[in-house]
Amino acid sequence: MWYVVQARSGEEQEIKLYIEKTAETGLCRVILPLYEDVYRRGGIGHIVLKKLFPGYLFIETEDPDGVYSHIRKVPHFTRMLAMDEGEREKTFLTVGREDEEFIKSLTEDGLMHVSYIRRAKSGRIEEITGPLSLYSSHIKKLDIPHRRAIVEADILGKHRRIKYPLWTDADPHLAWLDEKRNVSPEILSTKTWDIGIHDGDKVRDETGIYGDLEFTVTKVDAARRIVYAAAEMFGTKVRFEMNADDLAVIE
Repeated sequence: MWYVVQARSGEEQEIKLYIEKTAETGLCRVILPLYEDVYRRGGIGHIVLKKLFPGYLFIETEDPDGVYSHIRKVPHFTRMLAMDEGEREKTFLTVGREDEEFIKSLTEDGLMHVSYIRRAKSGRIEEITGPLSLYSSHIKKLDIPHRRAIVEADILGKHRRIKYPLWTDADPHLAWLDEKRNVSPEILSTKTWDIGIHDGDKVRDETGIYGDLEFTVTKVDAARRIVYAAAEMFGTKVRFEMNADDLAVIE
């Protein structure tokens, strides 16, 4: 089950790291969902990672009492949300199945990607790819120039407005979108054995989409010129798929 942990905003990553380093092996998995927010600079989109639910962590465990006993020792203000059942034992608040499935539908490995959107000259939306595609009928506000859509949904016991960052054809190429959109680049038919990037390399994205973030390569698909890499953000290892042609190896 997933349980809700409330933390002081801005200290979520420190608490996550502390629990992971000090908890008994196998006691729990700590989840800090992140999302790719988009801001425009020079007329094109850039990505910065932010926390999807500031002030909250999620704990996946089969032993909530053991987790509760452990997090009471966390040297930061934090509490595992619970309700008092009177004379009965305290019952910890679980993330409802619908809420859990909603969060999972937003994220991949704890990260919510941008949603690609394409609009015809007539103004009609012709394509939505990514998390927003599942909730397009719930859009309350669509602001493509500022790269955002607002969806209203009931989650974690409250009616919330959730921002879905957007990506368009005016923005730089994102490698993972090719597969999501079932696009088959010509490069797939080209036999390429060594693209100069290898497992374990430290790389930087030269398009500037991810700022100065440094990545560690975990896998290379040379034929498709796709690089799978990870970066540490907010105490979480976040995985990315990027175009090899956009990367530079850090010597």
